[in-house]
Amino acid sequence: MSRLLTYCTTIAILLSSQATGEIQVNIRTSGAQTGAAIAPDPRGGAIVVWSSYYSTGGRSNDILARRLDAAGVPTGDEFPVNAINQGNQTEAAVVIDGLGNLAVVWQSPGPDEDVLMRMYDPQRIPITGDLLVNLRTNGRQLYPCVAAGGEGVFLVAWESRETTVYGDQTFLCAQRFDPNGAGVGDEILVDPDIYDCRYPDAAMDARGNFIVTWMRDRSSHPIMARLFDPNGVPRTAPFAVNTTGIASVTRPSVAMNSQGWFVITWDGDPNRAADDDIYARLYDPNGAARGEPFMANAIRSGAQQWPQVAISDSNEFVIVWECDTGDPNTGVDIYARRFTSDGAPMGEETRLNSYTLDKQRYADVAMTADGSFIAVWESNNQDGSGYGIFAHTERRATPVDPNASSR
Repeated sequence: MSRLLTYCTTIAILLSSQATGEIQVNIRTSGAQTGAAIAPDPRGGAIVVWSSYYSTGGRSNDILARRLDAAGVPTGDEFPVNAINQGNQTEAAVVIDGLGNLAVVWQSPGPDEDVLMRMYDPQRIPITGDLLVNLRTNGRQLYPCVAAGGEGVFLVAWESRETTVYGDQTFLCAQRFDPNGAGVGDEILVDPDIYDCRYPDAAMDARGNFIVTWMRDRSSHPIMARLFDPNGVPRTAPFAVNTTGIASVTRPSVAMNSQGWFVITWDGDPNRAADDDIYARLYDPNGAARGEPFMANAIRSGAQQWPQVAISDSNEFVIVWECDTGDPNTGVDIYARRFTSDGAPMGEETRLNSYTLDKQRYADVAMTADGSFIAVWESNNQDGSGYGIFAHTERRATPVDPNASSR
């Protein structure tokens, strides 16, 4: 074999490996890097945020961010998001609106625990400092999520755990913001009923209509959702998404495209968490269900948990989740599966991580305009120091034209 052929073969193997494997996102490897979240950039690529552990006095975790290019490769340095770095900054979420403005939200210690947000312009220059999102400051404000429309409208939703005359309760609150970080309108109580509302997720269409989904913390753990117009006025009452009970706690995920079509996914089993499967349900822009819930995973052994979903403007969508077979000799892996606009699988689920020696967990996913997707997750010991953040990009397969010439 000639040297040139050997060289070309080696390069081809390396490129193939890069195309099918994962790429490390974090530069800082001292301590654990956890809780990755990703948002697609309409100009191409994506932004990843996560919580990074620091062991200095008075400081625990900071929120870091890094840009990925259109191929899912990190570009530039990671940068700190939070200006206040006392205490534990966790549970980061991120979104980019149609104009390229960026918003990052996270959970901060505060007097109790509060939700903070920082906003950036399309050049990633900070527009604000650390903004206090929640108006309610008694009790604990937890698990924020953030959504954006096409023209500078942002929505943050979160849990508010408070002590009331009925005892300790968990409410679901939301607040809209303009691109400069100014609150728009009053704080929204998403579910007015006396239920414990947990683990919100939110999504928004190009006009500013939005949806919030959550789990009611009751014995059957129903997955709920509610639609709102761009002014924050409810378009529907809270409605149930799942049709069978769930034995374990779950965190639902929702994705909405620019026209308002949306999909909600969750994990669960009627009897025990070790048998959890991934479910999804499709809806039109008015909140009418397009069929019954369906199972997304084909692998049934072990627990399939922590799903996240992304959807394109053609209504195709992808779900990522973690698969734990329960075998102590194997790790926990990240799987993905694509679906058509009608919810039909586009092939089998595929494992995204090539590193399989330990746990891969808490994946998130973003879908780009061309139908490709970028998934991120945390992987234990792969970067040499506890958990690190890794990404995998998968291109949208070009459909084969059966009428094309075979020549």
